[in-house]
Amino acid sequence: MPIPSSPTGGGYQIFNLPPGTYEIGAVQEGFESTTLTLELKAGDARIADLALRAGPAGNTVERVDYDTLYPPGRGRDVFMKECGGCHGVMHIPLHRLGPRSEEAWRRGVNRMFEVNRSLVPVVSPDAVPAADREPIVKYLNDSFGVHTTRRDLKLDPLVVDEEPLFRAIYVEYDLPPVAPGPEGKPAGSRGTHDVFPSAVSQTVFMVDTQQSSILGMDLRTLEYPVRFREWKIPVPGNVHPHGIIEARGKVYWSELAGGAIGELDPATGAISRYPSPSKGGLHTLRADSKGNVWYTGVYGPSRIGRVDAVTKAVTEWNPSRDHPNAHYYGVVIDKRDRVWTTGNTAHIVARFEPRTQEWTAYPTPTPSAGPRRPTIDSKGRIWFSEHLNDALAMLDPDSGKIVEYTSPLRHSGEYEAYADPQDNIWLSLRPYGTLARFDQQTKAYTYFPYPEPGSHTPKIEIDAQGTIWFAAARRLVSLRPNGNVPPRM
Repeated sequence: MPIPSSPTGGGYQIFNLPPGTYEIGAVQEGFESTTLTLELKAGDARIADLALRAGPAGNTVERVDYDTLYPPGRGRDVFMKECGGCHGVMHIPLHRLGPRSEEAWRRGVNRMFEVNRSLVPVVSPDAVPAADREPIVKYLNDSFGVHTTRRDLKLDPLVVDEEPLFRAIYVEYDLPPVAPGPEGKPAGSRGTHDVFPSAVSQTVFMVDTQQSSILGMDLRTLEYPVRFREWKIPVPGNVHPHGIIEARGKVYWSELAGGAIGELDPATGAISRYPSPSKGGLHTLRADSKGNVWYTGVYGPSRIGRVDAVTKAVTEWNPSRDHPNAHYYGVVIDKRDRVWTTGNTAHIVARFEPRTQEWTAYPTPTPSAGPRRPTIDSKGRIWFSEHLNDALAMLDPDSGKIVEYTSPLRHSGEYEAYADPQDNIWLSLRPYGTLARFDQQTKAYTYFPYPEPGSHTPKIEIDAQGTIWFAAARRLVSLRPNGNVPPRM
């Protein structure tokens, strides 16, 4: 039932809640909220008035501009070339790890460059020799060593529009508890990454990167934790499942460490795995109209692969000879079955034409844009984030021209890009802890801050009802931009 409220002055409404007991409160950084407990019965319409008061000041961290936090020079150039292409400044903010000793920075840098070898059991062609890592170690120690004070990047104020937030609803779902390990070993924790709402059942599938398994949550079942099913990947150790999709009733996942594309039949529980010729580092998945499953390789030899829908044969390509280590991060398939991917550290968009079996590369207008996570709108235009350029970009597939739209927020670090049914482009902005909706017509941004401060999502999916699904803070999360009402299609 509608609640008399106003989209100004802090009023919000939630429609169609199930009967039950609810604890109502507010979350705002720097403030504390009163809480209320309400009992809702069928047909009830209730009003909850809350009050916010300033919280304890706590420890303050000096916030400075980018050049002060990361001083320019050769050290920063090397750091951004070898590390920034994947991480950016705020995706994994190294300045928040300090102050630490030079030896601690050396161990951390060496560990990051050894990740490729742990995930891909071959020597990576883009591995950085230990001697060449020292400029990065020295730069990080000079900037964030034990002799420094803790500082953070000064961001712009995030100004939200209360009108759309008046209707929007985030819902967080606790993941099922982890069963204890053998011989009394600790149960461990959950760690989700990609999620995928089913098109053929009322199930949301997700990968569990910590438990090396696939989870499915039945939306028709409200009881916790029986609403979840879990399928363990039958391989010793942790294959680090990463991307996940559903195609023709089967669920597919990629393995960062296992070196295979997995296939699950949810009806029978049968699992098959199709090894990649170049081993590990398998990242994003998408299926074409024939049911072939395409994937990207982000670690080790940069490549795009395909699992044949019928024969299950695996074929791989290097989309660009000029960029052997492009770190392809994201893939989409258009209505003509052309494959589009973004080379994160090569700063290119690559297209595969199935008729000619040829790849074409399109460089980004900004030389070091850091493109990732492409998506396609209803008109076939390719959109992608530029996390090093703080921008959203669009490639016209007919002309090959790329247009960039600079974010109104500095250091926004666009990560995900996803086109909804109305051709809005949704972006995840990690530094600001928010999803952003970009209107193609007005070029305006609308912000939907995450329900928990500091949250981040690397990947979103949108179901047929317009609900946005993602993983954050070890939970499954959904955003209904129009609340508990059917979306306008």
